[in-house]
Order: sequence, then C-alpha cells, then structure tokens
Amino acid sequence: MSTWLIAGAAGGIASATARELGARGHWLVLADRPETEQRLKENAKDLQVRYGIEVTTFLFDATDGNKHQTLLDDIEKKAGALDGVVWTVGVMWPQDELAADSAKAARHHEINYVSAMGFLGLVANRFEQRKSGSIVAISSPAGDRGRASNYLYGADKAALQVFMQGLRQRLAPAGVHVLTIKPGPTRTPMTAGMENLPLPSSPETVAKGIARAIEKKREVAYVPGIWRLIMLVLRHIPEVVFKKLKL
Repeated sequence: MSTWLIAGAAGGIASATARELGARGHWLVLADRPETEQRLKENAKDLQVRYGIEVTTFLFDATDGNKHQTLLDDIEKKAGALDGVVWTVGVMWPQDELAADSAKAARHHEINYVSAMGFLGLVANRFEQRKSGSIVAISSPAGDRGRASNYLYGADKAALQVFMQGLRQRLAPAGVHVLTIKPGPTRTPMTAGMENLPLPSSPETVAKGIARAIEKKREVAYVPGIWRLIMLVLRHIPEVVFKKLKL
C-alpha cells in the first residue's frame, strides 16, 4: 500500500486530490498550517470512514525551512516511508498590491516558490537514495508567459516549473517520477471574488486530472487539457503584439 503526503492539504484542490487518491486506496498524510488543524482533522476522519484508509495529519509552516527535515523524519516515523508527495502550497495575492509593496512580493515568492524548492529538494534526496517515488507540484499556466495582470504570481510559477524540470532530469536515472501540474482557473477559496474566470474548473475535475497524470507517469499535465493549446497560442504571439494586449 502506497503512502502519499499532501502538503497544503487544507486547500480546495488539495482536499479534492486527497479524496481522489483515497478512493484509489492510497494511505495519506495531510499537512498544512497550524490554523487549519481542525479542518485537517475533519478531512482525515472523513477519508478514513469513506475509504477505509490510514490518514495522519501534521502541522507545519512551509516557509520555515529549518524544520522541513525534522518534519519529514517525523512523518516517516509515524506513517512509514513515503511513496509520493503532492505539493499544493501557494497563494495568489492581487498584482497591484504586490507591485506596490516589495516586502509583500517577497513574502509571496517565499510561499509560492522558495518553500517548495527547499522542501521538495529534501524529498528528492530521499527518493533518489531509494530509487523510487513520485514528486508532484501544482504550478499554473500563468508561469508559461508573463502577463501584466499577474506577472509576479506567474514569475513564482515559472520558477517552480524550471525547478521541477531540473529535478526531473536529475532524478530520471534513479527512477523517480517528477510531475508538474498546471491547472487552469479553478473555483477555490484562492479565486473567491474573482469575476469572469476563463473556462473555470472545479477542484474535483482538477483532482481527477492529477490522479490520472500520476498513474500514467506524465511529466507535465495541463488540467483541463485545453489549457495546453491556449498557452501554446499565447506563448507564440510576437512580443511586439503581445505587449499591446490587455491580459
């Protein structure tokens, strides 16, 4: 029986992914911020009853890199060796606020990218030694091309994608699966209040796409798949034209 850690497990996509993996019989470790403790416990109980699986919970601050190693040690002592990790930690604060406040922008980068680099780097070391495992990170089509409306968020996701590409190449000889997920706009608390989302998906739709991509050992998966075509077009618009568009 495989055991999967979901980091950022209280989020909308993460909760749906936990249900999707639980339905497939995987044991789960749910980890998120201390203020989500009650939600994690409720989700764990529901998953245990619904699917008859083992579920444990841990509290952690993703940006406290000094404690990442200890957290992984504690998880594996309690839940056993991990077979996979799904990294869903992330925020998307308003572009205008980030552009006006460099300290807030730095915090945004720390949560969205720096924390992932540190944590997943430690996971990579463990999986490389074992010559097995899967590392999955939630990125975004926003990382494929910078747009005026969200280029700071997009920069975080672009950095995460390059990190995952390098990790994929490094870990391929060890047989470790590295998967980058790029969900389109999804109706979660992160996007609450945003109007006119283009082609919005539900967390459940995204979760099913994540589970399929894991099972098929894909390397990059847009969810839904239409976003691969949309971003292919956007990436190939000449810069002289692109900078005149309102995107």
